[in-house]
Amino acid sequence: MDKEVYIGTILQNVANPKFRYKPNVNEKPLEFFAKVDPTPGVVGVNKLVAPPQFPKVSLVAPDGLVVSGPGYRFNEQNNAVAAWQNTINSPTLSVKIDAEQIARGRDVFVRAGCIRCHAGAYLTNNRVVSAKVVGTEPSRAQALKKTEKVFGEAVFYAPDTPVPVPKNAKVLKVPTEQLDKEQIRLAFAHGDSKGGYKVPSLIGLSWSAPYLHDGGVAVGPNGELGLTGTLGKGIVPDTRNSLRALIDRTLRQQVIRANVSDPQLRAVHVSGDGHRYWIDPQEGFTKEEQKAVIDYLLSLTYP
Repeated sequence: MDKEVYIGTILQNVANPKFRYKPNVNEKPLEFFAKVDPTPGVVGVNKLVAPPQFPKVSLVAPDGLVVSGPGYRFNEQNNAVAAWQNTINSPTLSVKIDAEQIARGRDVFVRAGCIRCHAGAYLTNNRVVSAKVVGTEPSRAQALKKTEKVFGEAVFYAPDTPVPVPKNAKVLKVPTEQLDKEQIRLAFAHGDSKGGYKVPSLIGLSWSAPYLHDGGVAVGPNGELGLTGTLGKGIVPDTRNSLRALIDRTLRQQVIRANVSDPQLRAVHVSGDGHRYWIDPQEGFTKEEQKAVIDYLLSLTYP
């Protein structure tokens, strides 16, 4: 996508009017943004602080920097956003699903073995699984691989450190000895690891289509296939149809073929392939059981 179109699209409807771009003015989006950019010379618009390990990266600062603005304490804004995110629940379902149908779907979910990874209150074991095991598009699993060359100690400034950070600010070592080293190796694709993906929660699937790690499993309300047939044409993927494509191998193959036929999707490594765990007739499940498990998945809002 052209940079001007990309920036203009983002800035047209931003919440803060100071940063809102008006397409009818005789000014290109990048020219406009250069005038209002609060952090010129820095990627994005965040105010950033270099942690003690900078210019190296670490487990607690994988991109090397921490969002912290003047007048706040070090990392306070990140913690505040995280606390707010923890208060968010999925919206109430607009369509009610029969409780008995949900129970049937849950039973299918367990019998199909989904519970091995999608367990607990949020239906995730919070583990990183090898990309080879998951079988999905592997490129994103290696996004942090090069950090191994500049990986430093996990250290942070003390939480009461003001920003701007004063000289001789107190530095604390972040405890990491208790962490699973193999999980770290998978998450960062360090060593000979090809990387992995963290098992996602299944809460809120009604609002999160398209699915899978590359976002490639998408089917429209009228059977439009893949991203090329849905979002690529301004069509919002249908959650029920997209979930069916996630667990039905025949429909999934149609989605994959649609995606890989698009050179733009191939260029960004989106296919919708992988996660070959099926709940379909070939696996011994009936269409009714398939529908029940989809109903169950769509019923999941919050614990």
